[in-house]
Amino acid sequence: MPHQAHPYVILLRAIGPATHRLMGMAQWREAAEAAGFMAPETVLNTGNMVADFAGDATATRQAMRVVLRGFGLGENVAPIVRRPALLETLIAADPIAAAAKDRPAETAVFFFASDKLDFAWLGDHDGPEKTHVVSDHLIVDFTRDVAKSSRLIRLIDKHCGLNTARSWSSMRKVAAKARDRATRQNTNAASGDE
Repeated sequence: MPHQAHPYVILLRAIGPATHRLMGMAQWREAAEAAGFMAPETVLNTGNMVADFAGDATATRQAMRVVLRGFGLGENVAPIVRRPALLETLIAADPIAAAAKDRPAETAVFFFASDKLDFAWLGDHDGPEKTHVVSDHLIVDFTRDVAKSSRLIRLIDKHCGLNTARSWSSMRKVAAKARDRATRQNTNAASGDE
């Protein structure tokens, strides 16, 4: 029996100018569609995609790894997969509202590949960054230029493993794309277009 298609948000780790030379966003959408991702849409230019896929999160991640390797991208360019409802949970929690509004470049949400995380180490972190854990995701108000927080970023990598971060404003844009997509799909289904 075939798997039902579900909407997913795919966030790529380690996307930047070097990877753009190997894989532009239009190329990524085309290759994803050829691999079974339905109507993939990218958001911004930083490796964010919303698409449906017939499989669970593990199968989705594996299929996207194959797509990425097809462009010659190394293992450091890794997909982290979430369901759109998770992003809505993070937005509803909104633990850094003032910072995200006033200093969006100094805020971030960290998405982790592992689902077995222990954030106890945060108890020893003495700032100046302000951290919040919401649904096993780390939300950080860096309070200053992110480049000055290399110690915290090293600790996140050490204790939490493979991860990718998005600014709060970027995460909200990805969530909005997923929300708009769901609305369009529901409208089409209601009108019998699908």
